[in-house]
Amino acid sequence: MDTILPLALGIITAGLGVYMCVTGDVRLLHSYHYATTPEALRPRLARMTGAGLIGCGASIVFLISSLLPDWFTILGIVLLVLSIAEMLLAIVRCNGGLMTFPGDSVTRRGFLPSLSMPARMAVFALIGVVCALFTIVPGVQMIATGDVTPLHSYHYVNVSPANLPRLATAEGACMIALGVALVAGMIGSAGMMSGQRPTPLWSKITLGFAVLLLCAALAGMFGAIIYFNGSLMG
Repeated sequence: MDTILPLALGIITAGLGVYMCVTGDVRLLHSYHYATTPEALRPRLARMTGAGLIGCGASIVFLISSLLPDWFTILGIVLLVLSIAEMLLAIVRCNGGLMTFPGDSVTRRGFLPSLSMPARMAVFALIGVVCALFTIVPGVQMIATGDVTPLHSYHYVNVSPANLPRLATAEGACMIALGVALVAGMIGSAGMMSGQRPTPLWSKITLGFAVLLLCAALAGMFGAIIYFNGSLMG
């Protein structure tokens, strides 16, 4: 059963990706991901996100299956992060939306979409900073003290005491990067709510940077745990 389940999940996920690549049909995505994408670009968006789904399907098998060698876990993490990044960047590149907000349509503008761009950016940046503190503050603490206890205990239970401060530094740096990515993503999202089509270039660049930094930080966190002989799962 522990082999059949991940294999089935992986095949289903990859199969959906193959369908999107072959047909060019974007309707498997949430509608807000492609609502503002020009009709001519939708088949391209479908194929790009379909390729990401195929990568996600393979990573599920690599991460969960107990029949594969341990190094497949590392491959699965890298592939999963890259696949998610590819899909998010594809949506941004094709002028889609990564999220939806109440009242963000042309005919029914809510509070946030009705704000001026500077005001909206300030609100989103403030929200991002407040949320980012939950990752940046623990990250700074881990670097300053070498204390790994903010992590789940199973992440470091097998790590040698001599390597615990190094693990804390690596994880802390990645947590700070997560916070920066969150702030950048929120600022970029403010541009997507401007009502301008196509979405402003600066917004796409900021969101692209946020996605890449987020994926790099997650990969770094997972990679550091594996490198220092920790465990990703309890």
